[in-house]
Amino acid sequence: MNIKAKEIYSEVYQVLNLLGNDYIDKLPTSLINMLKEKREVNYNSQYTDNIPLNEQNIKKETMSIIVLLYLNYWCKDENEKLEVKNILKENEDKYQMKLREKYNPDNIFKNHIQETKEINQNVINETAMIPYKESIFMRIINKLKSVFYIKK
Repeated sequence: MNIKAKEIYSEVYQVLNLLGNDYIDKLPTSLINMLKEKREVNYNSQYTDNIPLNEQNIKKETMSIIVLLYLNYWCKDENEKLEVKNILKENEDKYQMKLREKYNPDNIFKNHIQETKEINQNVINETAMIPYKESIFMRIINKLKSVFYIKK
């Protein structure tokens, strides 16, 4: 098991200890034992109960596990479960919208076409026609040719 997973288990275990025995007693003992066994013993993150968890330095995965525990074991009735599920659905919808805006193929091609047009416009502006000026030597030769009317 990797270090990050062990740290997540440690954080969940510490949050559960912070919540108290009322919440721990509602969980299966096998889950508590698994958290104790798989956690990183030396990993110690300090959480306080006067500051909300989302304002503390907590991993997203830890928060997800706590929400899952709340949904499965701590919700009092079906209305509360439904409310949590709606919040999770709204968050997922927001996340999917961000992904859709960022990686939408239509927008990617539109942006690419717009960038190509801007590059072409810059190239046209940079390659303006320069008037050709004959050198003095060529002007003299052409003048002599015209005077003597030399044909090729």
